[in-house]
Amino acid sequence: VVFDVVQGTNDSIVVCKVLAAAQGYFHDDFLRHFVCKVSRRAPLINRGYYVHWKTVDHSVKQFFHATKSCSRRQILSLGAGFDSLYFRLHAEGALGGVTVFEIDFPEVARRKATLINSNTCLKPGHVARLGDCLKSADYGHYNLIGVDARKEQEVEATLSRAGLQWDAPTLILSEVVLTYMETQWSDAVIGWAAKLLPQSMFVMYEQIHPDDPFGRVMQNHFLRLNSTIHALKHYTDTVAQTQRFIQKVLHCMYADCAEYFYSICMLELLIDFG
Repeated sequence: VVFDVVQGTNDSIVVCKVLAAAQGYFHDDFLRHFVCKVSRRAPLINRGYYVHWKTVDHSVKQFFHATKSCSRRQILSLGAGFDSLYFRLHAEGALGGVTVFEIDFPEVARRKATLINSNTCLKPGHVARLGDCLKSADYGHYNLIGVDARKEQEVEATLSRAGLQWDAPTLILSEVVLTYMETQWSDAVIGWAAKLLPQSMFVMYEQIHPDDPFGRVMQNHFLRLNSTIHALKHYTDTVAQTQRFIQKVLHCMYADCAEYFYSICMLELLIDFG
């Protein structure tokens, strides 16, 4: 894998999210602070990012509801990039008893730390550099960590130093992240997550069905970017993905995002005529 290309997908993704939010597909006041310049995208791309955002938001809220009686809860976001989830949840007052840990390549984490520290809208009180971590000294809610998710021992040691509690209920987020890794590496990440975090809920947002029209278009798109989506070749449908997680001793269920896609038609009418 050419990992500088993979890291570059972060910039493209955050631009697309900013545009979708600006068009009213979802509400997020913080994404725009991570982008210098935007350009228009096709409506179909806005729909895709609405479905992406809605799916993750629903999963987070479900986790909060299921663990509301727990005194300590955690979110671990793999390959978080310039995601604004922490800032949005903090603004909503939804982070009671929840600590957010984000991990990504060190260079991506450094860039995000620089943006946070230079922007009063993002900077959560006094933000201190603590080794590989960017930790909010005021809240203790947010940890930004530069580490390669494939390096299990380094991940475990760094997250332990940052204060992650391995036995606490944890929501693990992987939003189109593991699929960029060669399959033996992405399977290994799922494996260490299952082993180290026994009280976890793993939410993975990834493409399936490589041979339908959309699947072929997306594969060609990523090939042009020199960034293959590896898992799509090995885990082609929900059955295969379910077995992938069950083999790692993780309970598994999947959500059909079609209802979110169809609901966007009414939303677009409201946007056009509102």
